Amino acid sequence: MKKDTIKLILLILVILMIALPTTARSKNIDVGISIKDDKIHAFYLAIGDYYRVPEREVIIIKKRYPVIYEDEIPLVMLISKYGRVSPETIIELRRANFSWYEIMIRYRVYPEAVFRDYICYGPPYGVAWGYHKKHKHKCKIKKLKDRDLVELANIKFLAEYYGESPEVIVKYREKTPSYIEINYYYYTNYKEKHDHDKKKKHKEKYEWEKKEED
Repeated sequence: MKKDTIKLILLILVILMIALPTTARSKNIDVGISIKDDKIHAFYLAIGDYYRVPEREVIIIKKRYPVIYEDEIPLVMLISKYGRVSPETIIELRRANFSWYEIMIRYRVYPEAVFRDYICYGPPYGVAWGYHKKHKHKCKIKKLKDRDLVELANIKFLAEYYGESPEVIVKYREKTPSYIEINYYYYTNYKEKHDHDKKKKHKEKYEWEKKEED
């Protein structure tokens, strides 16, 4: 009961914070968008492109709310997209000690729905990352921990954005300390392939136009 009272008070404070004009809340906050780290820059670019938001907005979220870790940003954007709620509102709730699961349920973003192709419960992690379609008969729905939701949001984002199998993303995760590193690996390869295809298309167009002239 005491816990519920504390959460109610925190929620009221969050609502009051959100009600304040944006200029008042962001006053004296440095939201410079200069990023020197290429890997982080690539991560923000990919997130922005996947969720169809300007990269600047992704950067501002991190600059304005340093309490949010980089690998939590895909989850913030996912809840924002499916829950039709601003990232700022989500983060204010997070700062008020609401769990990621509670925030998702509050906005009717149900994990078993948005992660249905990526979630499978069981050993060895408490939540075994696997492709739901492959292990559907073994999967049981249960409440996910915050870390589980962060992992799932990143797996979903990377798998869908780069067209990769979730299992492959998971294998990289087991060997790589962060999703920023995994994204950078795919980002650089994707960029090289995109540049190569662009040059090839330009060359074919040039040869076709030259042939037409002859």
